[in-house]
Amino acid sequence: MSKTYNEILLDVKAAIAENGLIEKGDKVLVALSGGADSVCLLDLLCRLRGELSFDIAAAHLNHMIRGDEANRDEAYAAELCTQLDIPFYAERSDVPRIAKEKGVSEELAGRETRYDFFARVCQKNGFNKIATAHNKNDRAETVLMRIMRGTGIDGLGSIKYKRDNIIRPILGVERKDIESYCAERNLKFCTDSTNFESEYTRNKVRNELLPMIEKNFNPGIVSTLCQLADNASEDAAFINGYAKRLYQRINSPLPKRKPVVLDIKSLKLVEKSIRNRLILIAAREVMGDGYSPERVHFESVNALLDKETGAVAVLPSGLRVNVKYGWLEFITEAEEQELMKSHSYSYEIDLDDVIKTDVTDIGEITVARTDLKDSDKATSIDDFNIRMSVTDPHTKLGKNQMMLDFDMLEDKTLCIRNRRIGDKIVLFKDGRRKKLKSYWIDKKVPQSQRGKIPLLCADNEIAAIIGDRVAENYKVKKSTQRGLLISYGSKNENR
Repeated sequence: MSKTYNEILLDVKAAIAENGLIEKGDKVLVALSGGADSVCLLDLLCRLRGELSFDIAAAHLNHMIRGDEANRDEAYAAELCTQLDIPFYAERSDVPRIAKEKGVSEELAGRETRYDFFARVCQKNGFNKIATAHNKNDRAETVLMRIMRGTGIDGLGSIKYKRDNIIRPILGVERKDIESYCAERNLKFCTDSTNFESEYTRNKVRNELLPMIEKNFNPGIVSTLCQLADNASEDAAFINGYAKRLYQRINSPLPKRKPVVLDIKSLKLVEKSIRNRLILIAAREVMGDGYSPERVHFESVNALLDKETGAVAVLPSGLRVNVKYGWLEFITEAEEQELMKSHSYSYEIDLDDVIKTDVTDIGEITVARTDLKDSDKATSIDDFNIRMSVTDPHTKLGKNQMMLDFDMLEDKTLCIRNRRIGDKIVLFKDGRRKKLKSYWIDKKVPQSQRGKIPLLCADNEIAAIIGDRVAENYKVKKSTQRGLLISYGSKNENR
């Protein structure tokens, strides 16, 4: 049996008070589609605005998906607001075009465009709350959809009464009661014909799955699923609260908590469910509150706990988690690139200083700290001296020397620099390359030393890791006519 409109009014008023949805002096913008849910919400809030002392207006976005039907909804929304004597804001947006440009579904593009519109209206007109017409059935549908996707306890909590400045006053009201309310109050509303199509997952759940469960298994499935959501929300609130308190104890001891890090030993001592929440808190501190990695990404981070310095897990949207001397470091690719730039150096080699017309008349250039234009960056090389000369490629090499095929280098721009993100080197005769970072990890080169190792680059391709090895494609061959001899070491060694 459906509730009366006065019972619904009292229920909504209680929900507003219990969940702190509206306070005295608030300016509330109602998302008005023109459907039964939003019309019911708008009418309820208009009846409560005097008693609760808040201002109200409505906003409608025409998604330009349903042609004349969408224009009808917009016209009705405007007419209703005129009848209620409240401000009305409307905008049209070509959601199908936006979805195509972004490569996302029309459903997602519509949601993003809609909330962007609401946010702009709020900012321009001073509204501090956005009221949406999500109801009890919406919440039950969301629980079912998330179960089918393998959600965790946080996801089971489904839609909440309040998130930031978005409030949902009729979240506890069933759809049948909303329709009954509109009928008793003689409220007209528009019907979206696409609601009866099963193209979208939510519509399939709403039109097919839930009715089947109600008929064959549980007539009160909507309330049952919402009870599950309440239970999950309460448990999740406790677990997340504990995780947040623990996070304050095991994150970065550095000023301003930059970079964001977690102590690996401490992570190993807690249960996996808590550990994953700590990982999520750290990830969101870097990427923002909306960041939501999937289980496979949590597993990749957990796998780092037994790895050595240098190990990394790459998460969506460019987030990297690095193992660094007992810490997990959370950093974006852009931040890591910027950090490398701040400690980078690069010195271009002038081949005119190296090449002589007669290979027996050795040309030589010395690259040392004092040669670099920026003395601060020069310290990254420490006391490395590097000498280059063009010579017989088959000369016997001495200590701290390496030989490259100069014939392969002559027409290229040469420079000596340190590492950059994404650097690769040819290690195999068939031309296959390996990431420089992976190569150093395999060789157990300490991460603290990697930025100091000089690289000889030809047109920004690594030709040699000075002091270690020559790239396969720049090694001396039988046919090589001239060699580039590189001598390296400390200042004292090369004097």
